[in-house]
Amino acid sequence: MRKILALSCLLLSFSLMTCDKEESTGNDAELTLTFKGLFSDTPLKMFNAEYPYESDTKLRFQLFQFYISDVSLIKTDDPNGDSLKLIDIELVSFKNIQSDDAAQKGISFKIKNIPPGSYKGIKLGLGVSADLNAFGPSKYTPPHPLDDNYWSWAKGYVFTKIEGNADLDNSGKFATKLTFHVGEDEFFRKKILLKNIEIKEKSSTTLNLDVDLHRVLVAAPASFLEFRKVTQDHTIDRSIAKFLSDNLQQALTIHNE
Repeated sequence: MRKILALSCLLLSFSLMTCDKEESTGNDAELTLTFKGLFSDTPLKMFNAEYPYESDTKLRFQLFQFYISDVSLIKTDDPNGDSLKLIDIELVSFKNIQSDDAAQKGISFKIKNIPPGSYKGIKLGLGVSADLNAFGPSKYTPPHPLDDNYWSWAKGYVFTKIEGNADLDNSGKFATKLTFHVGEDEFFRKKILLKNIEIKEKSSTTLNLDVDLHRVLVAAPASFLEFRKVTQDHTIDRSIAKFLSDNLQQALTIHNE
């Protein structure tokens, strides 16, 4: 009887060790994507920070946000080759970034259960991909990135929102309201960011991404949104929507450590 009991315990112990081993070799690695806002070289904060701008003006912001979709890790040297899907859709919103500490932390998204390996970079869409943009918020159960920001008249989502105030006469009053909203499928952009990303078992890796709002508004010294001429647009002026979409694509970069 004792021999049978001892054998049973041995088999049970072996079984438990096998289960633990199988669990430990699962895809338990994590990747955190962190987006940090900038205005040129200065951390971006909402409401209580002033930023010098072209034409001897100053700006304050209340909202800067944009959707990211179809976020994938690149597996091969060819960015259009095999990839690993990470995120269908998320909203990167700096609405609540109102302090130095919050600006330093940025906006983070944690993705779990990533197969360990060596990846060549990351690619993502800026805006809402066409397949998701084809459905209204009633399709999505809150809380969900697409339960808001919908234009019923345009039958699609607002991809990017920039809202703030301008001080055009250096009075310190910031009396000019600024509102720019961009949507519609033609202004969806794709971004490829090449960088060797090593994902290891039982580890957490962070990829820091910078987005420069000044670069969104200013393409070159002589090419920028002149707020003395235009203070708002809701994708009515297609040239402005294209300008902002193209610039956002350039403004997103991998942070240089």
